[in-house]
Amino acid sequence: MNKIAVSLLLISTTLLVSACTKENLNSDSIIDVSSSKIINSNEPYLENEDIKAKDSNDSKNNSGTIKIPINIMSKYSKDIEYLEVKEDSSLQEKLELIIKTISRECFNGLPMKVTVYAKNTAIIELKEPKDLSDSRVSWKTDYLNDVTKEYTINTIIKNIIQEDYKGEWIEKVQLYYENELIQLD
Repeated sequence: MNKIAVSLLLISTTLLVSACTKENLNSDSIIDVSSSKIINSNEPYLENEDIKAKDSNDSKNNSGTIKIPINIMSKYSKDIEYLEVKEDSSLQEKLELIIKTISRECFNGLPMKVTVYAKNTAIIELKEPKDLSDSRVSWKTDYLNDVTKEYTINTIIKNIIQEDYKGEWIEKVQLYYENELIQLD
């Protein structure tokens, strides 16, 4: 009798675990940000050489827009999505769109502010939500702790520095939290 009870317990636990962990890994939602939008890519992760080839073919199209690749990293996958931005947008506008997108996709919508300084440096301020008691996440406890700090810095910097972008772009990034420069320990 005990063997049957243990077997039933194992079967029900297995079914429960497999039902609870089934997630949709393909993000098919489109984020509409004023006149720009994300163009989802269902392609597998592209290496830098693949991005260069894709950029040379797809970065400009006939409607006066450019596509900027954004790396969206999650626990289970790494996707590249493309932001479609008007070609004549200022560098500040392009960076604000990138920051808004990675904030929403990677950091639960936590506030970030970007400022272009001296034409080649982006200063990014990570701000806590105004009412911290209502927020379930914060920069300090969730994204700047000892475990996730490197992930946070890499995600922001890799998406801001667009090495393959042809044209005026950012060369340096400085991240600040509570008016202090964020550094790896």
